[in-house]
Amino acid sequence: MARWAPEETDTMAAIVAEVIAQVGTNRTVIGIDGQDGTDLEHVAATLVAGFEHHGVSAMAATAPSTDPDTLRDEVVAPFRTTGAGDGVLVVHGHGLLAPGVRGLWRWSLWVEQEAGRLERRADVKIAASAVLDVTDPEHPRREWNDAC
Repeated sequence: MARWAPEETDTMAAIVAEVIAQVGTNRTVIGIDGQDGTDLEHVAATLVAGFEHHGVSAMAATAPSTDPDTLRDEVVAPFRTTGAGDGVLVVHGHGLLAPGVRGLWRWSLWVEQEAGRLERRADVKIAASAVLDVTDPEHPRREWNDAC
C-alpha cells in the first residue's frame, strides 16, 4: 500500500506558517544549512515562494562566507536597515548553523537526506529551529527533532 506524503508546496507552506507564528515577518532573517549534497538554494527558493503566497515580501541570498562578521556586515545588517515593515531574507549555505554563526538567524532550518543522516544530527538538533528531510525531494517532510 502506498504511503501518502505531502507535496513540496504543502510542506513549505506549513513551515512558513510556523515561522510567521513563531518569529513574525518584520525584517526577519532565516538561515538554511544542510548536509553536503542537499540543494539549499532550491529549499530557499521554495520558502521564498511560500512567504510570497502568504503576502509577505521575501528574497533569498547565498551566504558569501561562514564568517559571522562578514555575514552580519554584508547580509544581515543591510537587510534589516534598508527597509521597514514586513520582509523576510532567507540566507542559505553550508556552515550557517555552526557555533558563532547560528546566532545571526531569527529562525533556522537544517536540511538533510537519508544518506549520512546521523553524521551531524546531534549538533543541529540543538541549533536548528526545524529539520527538513529531502530524501524524496518532491515530498519533503518536516521532522520533529524533539527528544521525546
